[in-house]
Amino acid sequence: MREVIIVDGYNLIFTQGLEKKVADLAHARERLVNLLSQYAALTGTEIILVFDAYRVKSTRQHTVQQNGITVVFTSEGETADTVIERLAAHLINHYTVSVVTADWPEQRIVIGYGALRIPPRIFYQQVTETIKRQQESLSTASRPRESYLEEKLNEKIRSLLENWRRGKDRD
Repeated sequence: MREVIIVDGYNLIFTQGLEKKVADLAHARERLVNLLSQYAALTGTEIILVFDAYRVKSTRQHTVQQNGITVVFTSEGETADTVIERLAAHLINHYTVSVVTADWPEQRIVIGYGALRIPPRIFYQQVTETIKRQQESLSTASRPRESYLEEKLNEKIRSLLENWRRGKDRD
């Protein structure tokens, strides 16, 4: 079965202190979307990132595809937990579902559906380490290596060319 990871967006932002590293919450959201997009591209995992609009007036739930992941904004008065529970219950028969949240009641509910739970700290560490390994791999692969023609020639030809270069016996 394919894997889908459902992430409580603000829960991950606040447990990892991502909101402190940027000017405002919108930048923290964008940064998280970009980070999870890279991870999804590298691992082939489907990611659904859920953000509360619980305290936002006149908001309807809407879903967007952004940089290869699904981003869900809840409707007014609806928590991310409610949407995550509904998604987990719906997807569990078709996917291996993991849920990233630090909320204990939420963890218990989704485990009851058969989903796996991933603590935010562990998930964030997994994401950043995966991306770091890929960047290091690309960095190593793209470094130019010194290579000389003489290293590729067999000994006899190398000797003939060296003698010719020095003006020695040209047999």
